[in-house]
Amino acid sequence: MACNLRQLGLAALLCVIASAAPSGGALLAARVQQALDPATSGEQLRRAAARYRELVKHWQPIARGGPLQAGDRNARVLQLRKLLELYGDYRGQPGPTAAPAGDSLRFDRALQTALEHFQRRHGLAPSGVAEGETLAALAVPPSERAEQMTLNAERWDRLSLPTESRYVLVNVPDYRLRLVEDNQVVLDMKTVVGKSSTRTPDMRSRITHIIFNPTWTVPRSILLTQLLPKARHNPAAMHRRGYRVIQYHSGATSPITTEGLARAAGGHATLRQVSGPGNTLGKVKFVTPNKRAIFLHDTQAKSLFSLQVRARSHGCVRLQHPEELAYALLAPQGWDRIEIAQAATGDQAHNVRIKPAPRLYIVYMTAWLDRDGRPQFRRDIYHRDKKTSPPAED
Repeated sequence: MACNLRQLGLAALLCVIASAAPSGGALLAARVQQALDPATSGEQLRRAAARYRELVKHWQPIARGGPLQAGDRNARVLQLRKLLELYGDYRGQPGPTAAPAGDSLRFDRALQTALEHFQRRHGLAPSGVAEGETLAALAVPPSERAEQMTLNAERWDRLSLPTESRYVLVNVPDYRLRLVEDNQVVLDMKTVVGKSSTRTPDMRSRITHIIFNPTWTVPRSILLTQLLPKARHNPAAMHRRGYRVIQYHSGATSPITTEGLARAAGGHATLRQVSGPGNTLGKVKFVTPNKRAIFLHDTQAKSLFSLQVRARSHGCVRLQHPEELAYALLAPQGWDRIEIAQAATGDQAHNVRIKPAPRLYIVYMTAWLDRDGRPQFRRDIYHRDKKTSPPAED
């Protein structure tokens, strides 16, 4: 393959292999999940929306107040219990049917479990404490959730996915990527998507190439707002981080100088970061031809994946475990994990074509029914549920 094992020492190679092994959160649990089918998802959402409209007759919001947590005992706890029971998250005390009902005013373990279930269904951290965003989600009436499901049913109706080949699906509000093969989800990982000011668009494309140890040519918007001021203030530091001036017309690169920065400011050049361990795109970039220059890539900012809300990028999609996706896409071509890890080591760029190139779908779904028939809701991070969604870009 692309690299020679003898180029690495034994210790370095062992570290590479260890870093390439699947880590928590990248692969699904032992239970294989079937991918959602757009052909049926829309109708399922409409039926669920009808049920939620019926719930309006019995829905009562929780009275205003502070957080609710285990050990509390008051009337608001009872309101929470009834609300979670209405939605099907609370199913009574565990154990035999003859078990005592307990104190309905006390926030007990059964109620905490039900609240954690509700939080997961709404894309919230399953803390078991009703505060902040959880109280806000509980305050949304069923009629509003029904409208959300109806709107998303239309989005699912417009989506057409392959059933007998592999594809990659990124759901922006869910902050997740899934690789599907023969209608089965074989890889599932967290993503970081665009901020509200630099939104990740709906898109249909293909993943045609993987670039290990990529360079990064800075987009003009980031150049003007972020990197030019830093380069002018401390050009030596930017040079140490691997940035060079690249001319648009000739493609020639040069060290950062006052003249070069002036040309970049005038629109005749930009900055490019060379390949290497400190590159902003990380070790792996997935090429996805499109008009908006959107692609998938690794990131240096690994701490972002510990956040619940991950709308933090400039529009491209950052991946929690990019080397796992690279392995899954290249394994049919004979690549193993050692070769993947080795290709991503050092500062030598490697461009590998994927055969055949899988389709990529970037979608915006804030509601769906999971495989257990449970409604799933996500925060409308781009405020698109109030208006018609734009068509996906090819």
